[in-house]
Amino acid sequence: MSEDIYIPAKKGERIPMPGNQPDWPADGRTVNFASPYEARLVADGTLKLKPASADPEQKPTARRTK
Repeated sequence: MSEDIYIPAKKGERIPMPGNQPDWPADGRTVNFASPYEARLVADGTLKLKPASADPEQKPTARRTK
């Protein structure tokens, strides 16, 4: 299973889920591609891959100036 996080393509969009599941979270979660419904949400562009954020552990490197 992929560890990529998917978020709604349109900010603030409500994406209802089948059954008694809660709506797709605005901050995203992984997609279960074995579920035809979730796979379709990615395929039709309703969900998009969350942009990678900077690693908080990684510190910027200083540049030397002359």
